[in-house]
Amino acid sequence: MLFKNVIGQRRIIQQLIKHVHENRISHAQLFLGADDTGAVALAMAYARYIHCKNKGPEDACGTCTSCVKYDKLGHPDIHFFFPSAPNDVHKKDVSSKLTDRWRSMLLENPYFTYYQWLQKLGVENKQAIINASDCNDIIKKLGMKSYESQYKIIFVYMIEKLFHSAAPKLLKVMEEPPPNTLFLMISENKDRVLNTILSRTQMVKLPAPDESEVLHALTDRHGLEEKRAKQIAFLSGGSIIEALRLSNQDETQLADFESFREWMRHCFKNDVATILRWVEVAAKGGREKQKSFLLYGLKIFRMCLLNNYKLDHLVRLEGDEQAFIKGFSPFVNHKNTIQLAEAFQEAIMHLERNANPRILFTDLSFQLVRQLQVKAG
Repeated sequence: MLFKNVIGQRRIIQQLIKHVHENRISHAQLFLGADDTGAVALAMAYARYIHCKNKGPEDACGTCTSCVKYDKLGHPDIHFFFPSAPNDVHKKDVSSKLTDRWRSMLLENPYFTYYQWLQKLGVENKQAIINASDCNDIIKKLGMKSYESQYKIIFVYMIEKLFHSAAPKLLKVMEEPPPNTLFLMISENKDRVLNTILSRTQMVKLPAPDESEVLHALTDRHGLEEKRAKQIAFLSGGSIIEALRLSNQDETQLADFESFREWMRHCFKNDVATILRWVEVAAKGGREKQKSFLLYGLKIFRMCLLNNYKLDHLVRLEGDEQAFIKGFSPFVNHKNTIQLAEAFQEAIMHLERNANPRILFTDLSFQLVRQLQVKAG
């Protein structure tokens, strides 16, 4: 990944390059942004630039021995750590055992969601963490000399998944790191990162790309014809991951839509038997999948409100989803929208705290039964 391959983020890229040339590289940096901002892609391009032996004024050279190793993510002075969980193959959930999968994920596409990463690991039904063994491994790596570069880089994806009891192992070394050691950390949500970690990092906040940047990426890098690319760029609202989903006709979102539509119909009819059957199916999915589904529901509620306020041009949906919004919008109004949003957000919070999904979706369903009967009046 080179800076030129990063979608948008030109201002931040210029700042990072300036810091490298002025020798003002912070020893611990937190790249904060949703999946769509390309935090992973940007941090990887930054790491390559730092290690490049023949840096240009705007990008790494792409041809030196360091860059050649980055092409395969095999540079010896960057070490990757990420959330993981035991699976049928790897009984010990430690990053060093799963580095090949991480490299494969990045080489396929550096723009991915956390849930897609869990799918890659085959642990989407489990709670993944960065555990004490990972922290011990980080400390061990820091105790070694760099192989060929001035800087040794510790790359941590989703630092908010750091298990709280493992955090103390990192804090001391982050506060007083060995010379020429860099921590590049990725986070989607600052509020879920431990304050003791935040206080030791320089934060780099990433905005979402705009539609023109997404359009450029779809036409130049993914070969879409301009008319379709413009349509997808608008529907995605600046989300490159959503744009790639639309261009590839992702089946996961289609399944979310069909399941959500079915659920709303059962709740509107107050059909208890079919609601409970639906709950049984929903409860069998993994927690990250369930959270993703509830976030999709919040998106639908938001689109319904936009439709109600005649802001149709902002309803970034098409086909069956758009038709559903038009029919469902009257049941999402100013008298129940706050209650609906709060119920879904609370459910997401409880899922993160290992709530029983069967009880959670049953309770949420009967809240929906009540709220969908509330008329705008």
